[in-house]
Amino acid sequence: MFEAKKLPTVLTAEELLDKAFGRASKVAGRTKKEKTINKLSTVSNVLRDYFNKIIKSHPSYDNLPEFYKEMIDVAVGLRKIKKALAALDWANSMTQKIITKSIRDVKTGKNPEQVLKSAYGRIASIIEQIDPELRFLNEAKKILREIPSLTDDPTLVVAGYPNVGKSSFVSRISSVKPEIASYPFTTKKIYVGYTEIDGIRIQVIDTPGLLDRPIHKRNEIEKRAILCLKHLSNCILFIIDPTETCGYPIENQLSLLEEVKENFEVPVIAAYSKADMHDKRDLPAFSSVTGEGIDEILKIVKEKMGISSRR
Repeated sequence: MFEAKKLPTVLTAEELLDKAFGRASKVAGRTKKEKTINKLSTVSNVLRDYFNKIIKSHPSYDNLPEFYKEMIDVAVGLRKIKKALAALDWANSMTQKIITKSIRDVKTGKNPEQVLKSAYGRIASIIEQIDPELRFLNEAKKILREIPSLTDDPTLVVAGYPNVGKSSFVSRISSVKPEIASYPFTTKKIYVGYTEIDGIRIQVIDTPGLLDRPIHKRNEIEKRAILCLKHLSNCILFIIDPTETCGYPIENQLSLLEEVKENFEVPVIAAYSKADMHDKRDLPAFSSVTGEGIDEILKIVKEKMGISSRR
């Protein structure tokens, strides 16, 4: 399981240098030589510990489940993360080499003040070189926090065009309370909730809205929904808004339904939303406002997912 919440905040180059040099400024010594060596050792420890903490907080991305690998790649770019972490590892190695040589120079009789000034300058130059990578990793951490931690429970993925009522349905049946508003692309994240059907816990995923267009033309938000359908679903509930108040013709919605059926090898349930606003009943229909049809939908989900009652 990937848990982005465990990723620490990443300091900028300026903040990291302030931390290392500030800590070293408080170090004492009986002689100039000893004091300089103690300062360099402190900088060494602060930088080494910090770089190791950031690098080790990231998982082995190549060994993550495919859903997480592809989701991270869509969200921030796997190669960019690996490149940034490699830059930190390089900086760690280079600064330690500078400090090791500087300590050796002091021990062999070179002027401690000159050695320290030179070492600080070279260390600062290296850390400043990786400032873009430090800033990227901190921004990536914020984005990656949007990727949910998932369980192995049977999973129902709710899909469809934007604003057809997916979030309202998920909110009605599960523990998740996504933000809902009356405009397209309200759901920009993936929301995960849980419900029970006859004593069996079901993971319910509310996906960003999809549009009926080729995958290469889909944006980042839509691609996240595709990954949920591809890797997570045991069953897909495809919601259609026949009132077209979502802003999309029903013909487009039905076209997307056929694409989903063709491309994903799991049961697909098609259902109408907003049943309190129309009389169409050639498909199962529900209303998240009145509750009409919700139990019927869950009964169909139970059948399609092969859920047996737990006694």
